[in-house]
Amino acid sequence: MFETTVTVVGNVSTDVVLRQTQDGSPFVSFGVISTERRFDAKTESWSASNKLFVWVTGWKRLANGAASSLKKGDPVIVTGKLRVDEYEKDGEKRTLVKVNASAIGPNLAFCTADAQRNSSEDVNTFLRAVDLDQVGGDPLPPALSAVAV
Repeated sequence: MFETTVTVVGNVSTDVVLRQTQDGSPFVSFGVISTERRFDAKTESWSASNKLFVWVTGWKRLANGAASSLKKGDPVIVTGKLRVDEYEKDGEKRTLVKVNASAIGPNLAFCTADAQRNSSEDVNTFLRAVDLDQVGGDPLPPALSAVAV
């Protein structure tokens, strides 16, 4: 089965809701709206055009992090697997675009963030397993103290 991975840049458009499955696994869900904006050189102004609404779902640690960090209106970047569901409501066919998120974060072009690790255990385990001088099998060049442009 082929999976389509997408990245959506937009704003949180609904409340960020944290729930649990029957077995206790946390998941978060919320809407994101991405609005295409174009600059009109004649009027020297920006205008909104196409809009995309996606329903985002994240699981486990991602769910907890998103629920404690995001609120309606926040600028976000979401990456995950794309799915399109078609359904019928009031006799009318509708389409809902969904993203099962693998990563969710603030869009730092429009806000600032204070990143705080929940646990350093995962990072320390990773760093112990990686010989940073031998990444990719080749020795890394010495670090540069400055770069001239």
